[in-house]
Amino acid sequence: MAQRARSRLSREESQERTRTALLDSAREQIATHGVAAASVRSISEAAGFSQGAFYSNFASKEAMLLEVMAEHMRDEAARFGAAVEKALLEAGPNGAGLAAVEALRGYLHTLNTDGNWPMLTIELQLYANRSESFAAQFNTSKTLFQSEIAKTLTHLFTRLKLRPALDPLKLAIGFIALSNGYAVQGNTAAPEGVGEIMFTFLDALIRSSQRTEG
Repeated sequence: MAQRARSRLSREESQERTRTALLDSAREQIATHGVAAASVRSISEAAGFSQGAFYSNFASKEAMLLEVMAEHMRDEAARFGAAVEKALLEAGPNGAGLAAVEALRGYLHTLNTDGNWPMLTIELQLYANRSESFAAQFNTSKTLFQSEIAKTLTHLFTRLKLRPALDPLKLAIGFIALSNGYAVQGNTAAPEGVGEIMFTFLDALIRSSQRTEG
């Protein structure tokens, strides 16, 4: 029985390694060639597996993209949270809001350096608009991402003793939409230009906020 248990665990570990390799390959293919060119075949071959191995782990390319996107959203939410915490530390305990936003400038300049991710978000949203079953899965990840960004913005404004002009969730949705929207503009908005626009957006939010008591 112990041998069968070890064999089963070995199969599970092998499948998990295969799944991880396919996801890593998908991220690389998307970053290098874009969403449309990242086919099941190219993803599988780059990972060293057959298309059969792909379909043993994912029901479809869309299902795999959902998982890749969900992981990317989690990473971006964590990155934003870490950047805000670092900016608050740099601004100091008595740091003004504008100083904190200035400390975020470096992070904001890293947004949209790879336009494939915003484009993937937009493509998945368009697909979700046409498929109720897909929308249910995509919207779960999207809503969680928006919520995490809103929590970080709430933390930022609370630490700065400011009351934002809009609900943090609405601000988060606007922040995400503004960042993703520039992907549609193609080369008309260089990454550094997008960073400055996002900086101006946050700067305006801080300037329009009211001080809280205490």
